[in-house]
Amino acid sequence: MDSRLREAIERMRMNNRSSPLVHFPAFRMHEKMRKDVNDSVMGLLAGAGLASHLLQPMVKADVPLSKIFPHIVEIERFNLSISQASEILENSGSHVAGMALPYLLAMHEDYVRSCLGLLAREGKLTTKKANSTPASKMHATMERAATQDFPVDSLSQFHVLREMRNCLTHRGGIVDERLTEAANSLSRGAEAGWKKQTTYAPRRFKEGDPLTVGTGEVVMTLAVVKNLARCANRIIADALSVSTWVDVALEDIEEFGPGIPRNKDERLRKIQGYARHYYAAICIKQEDLEEGLARMGI
Repeated sequence: MDSRLREAIERMRMNNRSSPLVHFPAFRMHEKMRKDVNDSVMGLLAGAGLASHLLQPMVKADVPLSKIFPHIVEIERFNLSISQASEILENSGSHVAGMALPYLLAMHEDYVRSCLGLLAREGKLTTKKANSTPASKMHATMERAATQDFPVDSLSQFHVLREMRNCLTHRGGIVDERLTEAANSLSRGAEAGWKKQTTYAPRRFKEGDPLTVGTGEVVMTLAVVKNLARCANRIIADALSVSTWVDVALEDIEEFGPGIPRNKDERLRKIQGYARHYYAAICIKQEDLEEGLARMGI
């Protein structure tokens, strides 16, 4: 490849990475939920480690935990001994991670389906296709509809995580052939990124082995869904027309914002402010908003 062409492509990639995001409702919800899960999971793991550490001096005491902490409802309900509670806390990381991973992936898949719905609204694919595409194909469907691609490494990492989720929820936590195939298909870059977060190479998965997940896999999932969500955002930002984004913005302010003012004198001013705050990446003009209001019959 010509060096100048290579440099131009790299500049385009860098510009795409740094381009502003469109903060439409589904993206805002995805970002909030991702951050909430991150805080909750890390808080639970840190809390479990701290509680286990504090219980160590009392492990040999032959006293129910409810007698020491009588005001904590959960302790009384489960009637745990100190040694039982300590053991549960020490092994809680894999259980918390096993619940967080499916939740994070489901959250991301719901967001991508919202993006497919916007593309259907633009006429890039049918509504039936947007609603029925399975998780394994939704990113590829979005790529074809918008004629833009997701980063290959992040997408391949997502599919490994997706197959891990399937093994945890549908295979009794046993590695299957589909997971090993997905893991073995990772590029060197994707595998290096995986190893950096989890400390192991996913090629170690062997069909029939028990699958365990921990903090590393949760951190990996958080990173992958964040990257793919932002890439999806930039893809639809380019794929949708300004008029479609105006309609989305007006519906947004009605449903999630302060509403469209009925007072004509303040209507445009407030809508313009809302659009600048959440939809600056689209560069919506006053005449675009006026046309959008006319479509709404306002």
